[in-house]
Amino acid sequence: MSGLQQTQGLSPSKSLWEKTSDVLILAIAVGMALFHLYAASFGTLIPYLQTTVHWAFVGSYIVLSRPLKFPGGRIIDIALILLTVFFSYYVQTIQARPIQFTGIFSQTDVRIAIGAVILAMFIAYRVLGLVLPVICAVFIAYGLLGHQLAGLFNISRFSVSRVFTTIFADVSTGMYGQTLFVSAQFIFLFVLFGSLLGITGAGNFFVDLAFSLTGKTRGGPAQAAVFSSMLMGTINGSGAANVVTTGNFTIPLMKKVGYRPSMAGAIEAVASSGGQIMPPVMGAVAFLMSEVTGIPYVSIALAALIPATLYFVTISATVYLTARKENIPAAKDDELKKFTQVLKSGWLYLAPLIVLITLLLANYSVRRSAFFAIVVTLLVGLIKNPGNMRPANLARALKDAMSGIAPIAAACILAGMIMAIINLTGLGLRISGIIVDISAGHLLLALALSMITSLILGMGLPTAAAYMILAVLVAPALIRMGATPMSAHLFILYFGALSTITPPVALSVFAAAGIAKAGIWSTGRDAIFLASTGFIIPFAFVYHGALLMDGSFLMVLWASVTAAIGCIILSLAITGWGGINLNLPARLALLPCAVALILPEPVILNFAGLGLACGIVVLCNYLSKIKGAKTWAVTQGK
Repeated sequence: MSGLQQTQGLSPSKSLWEKTSDVLILAIAVGMALFHLYAASFGTLIPYLQTTVHWAFVGSYIVLSRPLKFPGGRIIDIALILLTVFFSYYVQTIQARPIQFTGIFSQTDVRIAIGAVILAMFIAYRVLGLVLPVICAVFIAYGLLGHQLAGLFNISRFSVSRVFTTIFADVSTGMYGQTLFVSAQFIFLFVLFGSLLGITGAGNFFVDLAFSLTGKTRGGPAQAAVFSSMLMGTINGSGAANVVTTGNFTIPLMKKVGYRPSMAGAIEAVASSGGQIMPPVMGAVAFLMSEVTGIPYVSIALAALIPATLYFVTISATVYLTARKENIPAAKDDELKKFTQVLKSGWLYLAPLIVLITLLLANYSVRRSAFFAIVVTLLVGLIKNPGNMRPANLARALKDAMSGIAPIAAACILAGMIMAIINLTGLGLRISGIIVDISAGHLLLALALSMITSLILGMGLPTAAAYMILAVLVAPALIRMGATPMSAHLFILYFGALSTITPPVALSVFAAAGIAKAGIWSTGRDAIFLASTGFIIPFAFVYHGALLMDGSFLMVLWASVTAAIGCIILSLAITGWGGINLNLPARLALLPCAVALILPEPVILNFAGLGLACGIVVLCNYLSKIKGAKTWAVTQGK
């Protein structure tokens, strides 16, 4: 086989159908990119037009890229693609009919609606697995059979036609509704942005830049992984997708310097998921939250800055202390590039991010900002690495973007079905009411229940889709209990993002464990420890708005400093290293000290936590020295 054939991915062993599939996949990837770039720049499309076309592209790609393997499967796949396109078109015809506004549908409409729902679930199963489609099926069953339940979850009786036409034809909350619109309007553009940024060489630049800053510290490669994954994760709409993108480089590097495979995978998973809460993009959720709440985007980005920074402070400190505990060395000088050298050679790679942030702050639309950022990315690639911008590499980047958006869009269309049932049955109000009733006026209990609900309902969903569901189900209960809209919505966002690293459906952990060749449960355990701040900070900022920059400058400064110290003490407890190996009682005693510092008020509690933590660490070191001196004396006596 020639080198050209290898480059193009052709193989003599491929059948005519496989070669045709490759061509069709490339055509879909190109068409998808052109369609969304047109919509983001010059086109003004009705939302349901954009979502239906978006799913027609994505659904067809999933079928082609994951074909049925049994005899006759190819014919079935062709039929599924044609049906996917037809169903997407049929929704458009329904919206064009005045009868749509009366809620009257023909038997043909109902049959097509049932077929479209079943087909979308089957296609989503191909890329997501069984869990999320089963959850979706449970919600649909609830819409059909919930009238037979007793108690709080009893609902009115809805016919089959009412349930399925609501899911299919309601373009505000149905399968082609707001959740899929998030994928079509925001997320794909940022996935495409990240894919194109990758072929320019920007990914290596970000890693080199982070490594040049952190390489001289213990565990430098892990620190570089944390911050490079954070940068790419905030652009990407999925923590799991970012793990696959950056983890293939960072995880082997961490293992090489001495990190356990499970810890290397956990660091990548936690950092990538944390990108979803890091401004300015926040995995596109910042823009979605602005639409849902009416709060300006800039206000959301500023409010999210301190909590996200504290999250990464804990990860960074834990990585460093782990390196000290396990005696992982710093990088050698000859292995490091100088920061100024790296910045000088690659500063142009920062241009797309600068353009994106500048346009967002200048109140350009999200889509228009992303469009110009993509254009600048292509220009930067032509300037910095023209050899990488060959048609073959561009085609690979477009196909990577399709591969990245496929599970996100599939999860979003299922989330739309769930949203339709929630709205049809009034389940959102019921769950909010249940949270309020069980908590009996205690906000802390309401927050704990909301956390559990968010972690469960966020399973398997991209952050944006998880947020949409939680904004309907959980946020209203917290607001009724006295939380501000900003704190309530950021609270559910945090736990929606953390659901990707919490069992049983921890997609980011699964992806990282596979790359690290580590156990899923050991990687998940390490990830939970690393992300522990993420389980504490949301409770703190609901009670104390200073962590969301709501208050005077001195209040915000005090809250930030004490919380940062608390995060470092939390890292001492997690790693069990404070200059020496800390025993279990000492580590347990440090936990409340960390919490006392993360809470901005009362101030006396901050001082008490700091004093007690310092006392514990000093005492442990003192006792260790005494024990060491006695051991030395005994050894000398012998």
